Formats: sequence, structure tokens, C-alpha cells
Amino acid sequence: MRRTGIVLLILLLFAVPAMAACGKCVVHRGEWVWLRDQPTPDARTIGQIRYGTEVDIREIRNQYAHVVWENGDGWADVSYFLLPHDEQIFVTTCNVNKRETPDGRFMTKIRSGVRVSVLGWRYSKKGELWAYTYKGGYVKAEFLEAAK
Repeated sequence: MRRTGIVLLILLLFAVPAMAACGKCVVHRGEWVWLRDQPTPDARTIGQIRYGTEVDIREIRNQYAHVVWENGDGWADVSYFLLPHDEQIFVTTCNVNKRETPDGRFMTKIRSGVRVSVLGWRYSKKGELWAYTYKGGYVKAEFLEAAK
């Protein structure tokens, strides 16, 4: 069963960035997100985007998203964006922790074998992929497999 979770994680790591490039996303964390002129943390700051703003992600590089929106474009940490997709059902492969955000506080535990409705994906600050669930909260993608 762990092997299936690893295979799913590999598929998600390749599928989500491809899906996110050229996709509409929203700023989903923080009040403001800093925009930079290059995809690095020490690049020059060129502006900010407010929480809830819809952007078009053109590319993901070095954990930074190249975003375009009505006021311009720039690079921002990809962990600030919810990467949407059509709702899908997954099953937990073991007991997993559900968190408020990928880098946030523990909410509850979900037992192994429970069906989880996933509405979107988001990267943590460490570059790990997390699933945003229907009832709120995030579950690490490596502990999910597609429901049959």
C-alpha cells in the first residue's frame, strides 16, 4: 500500500505543476504576497498581491510561480497559491494528520482507508505537495491514493 502512495505522489508531482502552468489560481495564504523580479527569495521586490486575488500562473521554477494578473506580473512563492482542479476522491493510505495549512497547526487525525474529497493542491514552504480537502484543512499528498 505504501508503494501505491509513492506512485501517486510521483504522478502528482509531475501532473500538478503541468496543470498549474497556465492556470487560474488564487492567493490563499497571508494578507499580502510579495512579488519579485526573479524566482529567488533574494530577488528585488517589485510589488504585492492581496489575499483572494485571482492570478494566472504561467510557470513554476525554484518553488516560485510566475504570476500574471490585471496589474502586471512577477514571481511569488508558490506556497501562497491554491492550485485548483476538478474535485477528486482519494483514500488515505494510513492514519494522517489534517492541518489548517500545509505548514500550520494540527486540526485532527483521519483514519486509514477514509475517503477524502480533494478540491485543490498547494505546496508547503518545504516544497511538499498537500491536498486541500472539501471540509477544510490540508492532508499531505503522499498519504493519499486514488479511490477505486
